[in-house]
Amino acid sequence: MRLPKHAVGFWHARSEPFPEINVDTLARAVRDSAIPSGVWIGHVDRAEYPRSFHAMRLRSRIGNRTDQYDLLCAQHLPWVAFCHVTPDYMGFEVNTVFREPPPWASLLAELDYRVLSHAELQTPSAEIDTSELTPAARGEVKYWRPNCLAEFLFNWWD
Repeated sequence: MRLPKHAVGFWHARSEPFPEINVDTLARAVRDSAIPSGVWIGHVDRAEYPRSFHAMRLRSRIGNRTDQYDLLCAQHLPWVAFCHVTPDYMGFEVNTVFREPPPWASLLAELDYRVLSHAELQTPSAEIDTSELTPAARGEVKYWRPNCLAEFLFNWWD
């Protein structure tokens, strides 16, 4: 798997910052895609330094109980993943935190969001091509040593 230049979100201080994913547009897409499945957005957390991703708490009613899970979106890349709960700055275990996308997520793919499967998120670092990343981003990768794709995209690197 090849990561695009802006996947990790680090650029040279003298260059233009990467464009950010518009969270309001993503939230509208999620609402339009998920509401027919009985899913609604509980709240939205926009990416703030040093977190590299936006997070949305999603809720659905199943019988008499409410289920909840989170959608994560890389700050500079329209790639989304689903997890049981948003990981925190202490790190996460990709096998237990992330989950398969719900069926309605295929509608996000139709809107040009890349919906990542649990297996893709577990892609080992050795199988990820970082050649397009900026030198600054490659330096962060070398320092932080992510183990898998999820750790490249959803991090608190500073």
